[in-house]
Formats: sequence, C-alpha cells, structure tokens
Amino acid sequence: MIETFTETDWMRLQGELQKARLEAQQLSATLADAWEELTLLYELAEQLRGILDIDQAVELALIHATDIVSVEGCGVLLKNEGEWELHGAICPNGREEWLRFDFGMQVAEEALKRKRGFIVNEITQHPQWGEAAKTFGVFNIVVVPLNPGGHAQGALIAWNREKGEFTAGDLKLLSTIAAQTGGVLESAFLYQRLQETFRGVVRAMAVAVDAKSRWTAGHSIRVTRYAVELAHAIKLPESEIEKVNLSGLLHDLGKIGMPDAILDKPGKLTDDEWKIMKQHPIIGYEMLKDIWQFRGIILDGVLYHHERVDGKGYPFGLKGEEIPLVGRLLAVADGFDAMTSDRPYRAGMPKEKALEVLMECAGTQWDKELVKVFIDIQRMQQGG
Repeated sequence: MIETFTETDWMRLQGELQKARLEAQQLSATLADAWEELTLLYELAEQLRGILDIDQAVELALIHATDIVSVEGCGVLLKNEGEWELHGAICPNGREEWLRFDFGMQVAEEALKRKRGFIVNEITQHPQWGEAAKTFGVFNIVVVPLNPGGHAQGALIAWNREKGEFTAGDLKLLSTIAAQTGGVLESAFLYQRLQETFRGVVRAMAVAVDAKSRWTAGHSIRVTRYAVELAHAIKLPESEIEKVNLSGLLHDLGKIGMPDAILDKPGKLTDDEWKIMKQHPIIGYEMLKDIWQFRGIILDGVLYHHERVDGKGYPFGLKGEEIPLVGRLLAVADGFDAMTSDRPYRAGMPKEKALEVLMECAGTQWDKELVKVFIDIQRMQQGG
C-alpha cells in the first residue's frame, strides 16, 4: 500500500523543514559568535604575553572588551596607594567622566569587595547609585574586578549595552578578560616597582659621586637632563633613552676612586695627576661591567664620554663613529655642563659663551651634528 501525502501533510512538512533551517542558521550564528569570542580571547592572551607595562595591558583589555561586548563605553580604574585612578577608557569623548566621580569609584570598590563581577541592568532604580546614574546618563553596567588579591588592584567597567540588557554571558566574557589581564597587571606593577627601586639606587650612586666635591654637586643630574633632551631630539627609541638616562647618571661613577686632592685642586693638574684623572672612565666601567643589565649603551656612556671625534680624547683615543653614539652624546652634555659650572680654578662661563665654544669645536672635540641639535635645544629653551 502506497502512503500518500495530503496537502496538509505537505504544509506541515514544509513548516518543519523551515523551522529546522532556522534552527540550523541560529546554531551556525551562535557557533560563529562563540568562535569569534574565543579567537578574540586567544588574541588577547597572546598579545598580553611578555607585557610589563600597565598602560599597555589596560589598553589591550579595553580593546578586546569592546570588541566582544557592544557598549557605549568601557573603562579601567586602578588603585594607586589607596586612591582610585582612571587608567583608560574607550567611549565617546567625555563619557568616561563618571568613572572619576564617587559613582565610578564605588562600583569599582564593590567589585573588589565581592571579588567577583556583577551586573546592574536598571541602575537608575538602584537605591545607592540611581541618582548618580541618572545624572551621568548611565542605564546599565557590568563590573568585574581586576587582580582583587594582588598589589595592582582595579576594575573593568562597561556601561550602556547597545542592545538590551547585560547578560550572564557578557559577565563571563568580561570576567575572562579581567582574569587574563589581572596577572599581567600584577607582574607589570611589581616590575615597575623594581624599576623605580633600581632607578633610585642609581640616582643615589650619582649623588654620592657628585657629593665627593662641592664643585661637582648636581653635575650628573644636569648632564643626564641635557643628554635625555638631546636623545629625544634625535628621536632615539624610548628604550634607548631610558639607557641614556641611566648612563648619564653613572657616567662619572669612576670618580669615586679619584683622590679629593685632585678633584678639589684649585690649579691646573700636573701630568701625573691627569694620568690618574683619565682613569675614571675605566674605573667606572670596571665597577659596573659585571651587572649584565648595564651592558651595551649604559656602559658605553660610562667608558667613552671623554673620547673626542678627532681621536685626541681618552681613554682609548677613538675617532668619529668609532665612538658609540651614547659616548658622543654624553660628551656634548658633559662638556656643556663642565663649561657652565664653577670649578676650584675658574668660574663657570655664561651659557651663550659655552654654546659658542661647542660650535667652534664641533667636528674636532664633539660630534658636529649632535652639537647643532644641542644648540637648537638650548636656544629654544632660552627663547630664541
């Protein structure tokens, strides 16, 4: 017996097929969204790897948060010695301002207190935050803590979802971003604290060197300032400028080994005294050479800042570009400060006269191109 389909059966079958197609399309869209979310989270994890800069980590977290959840804005508040600070936001201009007020700080504090994220979808009705939410035009929020058990604590806050209310799925995704970012923030915070301690030790060493003689007080700090300004002007990378900064602070470390009688002598040094004085770059180098972090640019500045481009400098008599760039750069900064500072045997000369001497000796004692840039910087600072 052959089974026949009535028109009603065909209509029902067509309806079921259409329903199956819609379900398949919805499943496909859901899978596509899930894949995109996983891809974005993987990319964030890869990009965060090796980052030791707090602002960079925050920026990446914000970019990925706004890629995953469509919102008006997203921001990060971090605690610094007990005070909340806004460290970044992606939103229309000015719409992040509420995060700087008690409203923003209170929701961030609440996330840290709970040690987990939360959603408030009708925040204008909230007994504590409702009035502030109305004032700032905030209708719903999702807040997740950043590194709640660590030193670098904060909160990732998204507000005003573009379509409907925030969901548990949104909270889960933002919590995953926060978890990935929190560990990086902790590492970056500890690294920056270590850097600050390191810089403090280096600065203390520079002050100790300068304190050996009242005539050199502040010399290393001033030379460093001149050198860093020059490094910025010739557009060295920031990583190299930091090393120029350290090299400037340490360039005269070897003078710790110089007798006070030589450093404070009111007259011209004898040949034998000059032989001793010319050893200070090598002494400084020997003191620092076993610290691997100083190898390269930092040690080059310590060792070569008294070389001259005509080969008549010390300790090795290098010429021109045989002298590493940091050595030539510090030579200009060191020479200018030496000329403009008082010494036991003479008064410091006016800055304009020192600039003239730099120009006269450009190409013999000092690098000509660096001298031109240095003079431009000084004259610009002097107003012409």
